[in-house]
Amino acid sequence: MIEAAFFALLVIGMVGAGAGVVLLNRITGAALLMAFTFLCNAGMFLLLGAETIAMFQVLIYVGAITVLILYGVMFTPQRDRPYALFFQKQTPLAALFVAPIAIAVAVFSFSFRDSTAGAKGADLGPLATSVFSDFAFPFEVASVLLLAAMVGAIVLVKREDE
Repeated sequence: MIEAAFFALLVIGMVGAGAGVVLLNRITGAALLMAFTFLCNAGMFLLLGAETIAMFQVLIYVGAITVLILYGVMFTPQRDRPYALFFQKQTPLAALFVAPIAIAVAVFSFSFRDSTAGAKGADLGPLATSVFSDFAFPFEVASVLLLAAMVGAIVLVKREDE
C-alpha cells in the first residue's frame, strides 16, 4: 500500500512537472521542472528495485543534462517575444484530449502486481559484467569520443581567446 501511494505521488509529480515544462513561459523554471521530472523518474526506478539505474538517472539526467541545459539558457541572449507560442493557445483543447488518456493509463497501471521482484541491488552484478565484458569495446570507444569532444571544446575556446 505504501508503494502504491509513493507511486501515485511520483506520477502526480512527474505529470505536473511535465505539464509545467510545456506550459511555463520562463525557460529556467521549465528546466528546473524538467530536473524534478527526472528525479521522479529515478524514484520510479527505485520502486522497481533498480537502484543502479536510478543512480544513473540522477547523475546523468538530473546532474549533467539539466546543468548543460541551464548553462545553455544562461549563455543565450534573451529577447522579448511579442507573440505567444502556438501550442500555448491550444491548452484547453489539449487538456480535453490528454485527460481521458492519462486517467486510463493511471487506472491501468495500478492493475499490475509484480511478484518477481529481485533482491535489492541485484541488478549491479549483471550490469557490471555486461559493461566490462560484452560491451567493453563500445564503452572504450564512447570514452575516447568524449575525450576528443572535450579536447575539441578546449581548442575552440582557446582559439577564440587569441
